[in-house]
Amino acid sequence: MKLVRTSAPGKCILFGEHAVVYNHPAIAMAISLKSTCEIQECTKDKLQIILRNYNQSFEFSNLNDLVLNFPSQYNQIRFCLENLQKNFNLNLENIKITIASSLFPNSGLGSSASIAVALVSAMNEYYKLNLEREKISDIAFEMEKIVHGAPSGIDNTICTFGNMIYYETGKFRNLIIPHELKFLVSYTNTEHNTKEAIDKIKHLKNKNPKQTELLLNKIGEITREAEKELLNGNLSRIGKLMNRNQNLLTTLEVSNKAISEITTLALKKGAFGSKLTGAGLGGCVITLGKESVLNNLSSLLKTKGFKSFIINIDREGVNIEQ
Repeated sequence: MKLVRTSAPGKCILFGEHAVVYNHPAIAMAISLKSTCEIQECTKDKLQIILRNYNQSFEFSNLNDLVLNFPSQYNQIRFCLENLQKNFNLNLENIKITIASSLFPNSGLGSSASIAVALVSAMNEYYKLNLEREKISDIAFEMEKIVHGAPSGIDNTICTFGNMIYYETGKFRNLIIPHELKFLVSYTNTEHNTKEAIDKIKHLKNKNPKQTELLLNKIGEITREAEKELLNGNLSRIGKLMNRNQNLLTTLEVSNKAISEITTLALKKGAFGSKLTGAGLGGCVITLGKESVLNNLSSLLKTKGFKSFIINIDREGVNIEQ
């Protein structure tokens, strides 16, 4: 029986959160935590969708049935299936689609883009659509619009192509880092609210434009310097830049108690650097350090109720596993 399984990495922002909204650069990295999509041929003429992370399964007689009855929170999946069926006249009535993710949802790790890329790639492989990676990313970008309204394109790009990207004013540049970097991603146990965090910066900028612009400019300068240090593999210097970036984000009021607790503990235990990743006000913290330091930190954070995973750069991007 025909079976296809794909995976796509998540992502984290290493440098440049919030400043990127105001035309400063950002650096994003594909991470080794992934989402998967499995498509399997079924003997009965039904379209089945299983969402592992939500412990939910659905069964539809055809695509029209799905369009009418699939819960609206999964419109991203509906859009993908409708789009591909329309353009390629696919038979979707005898397959089972199973989607799962090891990424924390709503935490700044690109879970929705990772799932979108894995799904489009699985459909591409199962039906032999011959879509290039650029087209897979484009479709995932349209899916991201359903979730985020006006996404930058960073997430779908990095989840498709892997490695790192340098993003500034709508343009992407690939960064091929020749060194291995080990990070610890720690979840604050609070979902971030991107809109709330962006609105907070906007309010600060309206209230105190010169001071806020100065802080955002400094984040931009840190990001530009970080590119050079990442290419050089200077871990100590990268860590110091992460800490400076975190201090500026704290001044911009998008950090919180949990983020501060994790970053402070990380530095105390010997990490090179530690900062929030993504919008802030929750979500995740990313910490750079030696693997032994990160292992010890992970164990300590576990006793305090924080989940964490050691990650590295995903260099493959979306991948056909089976």
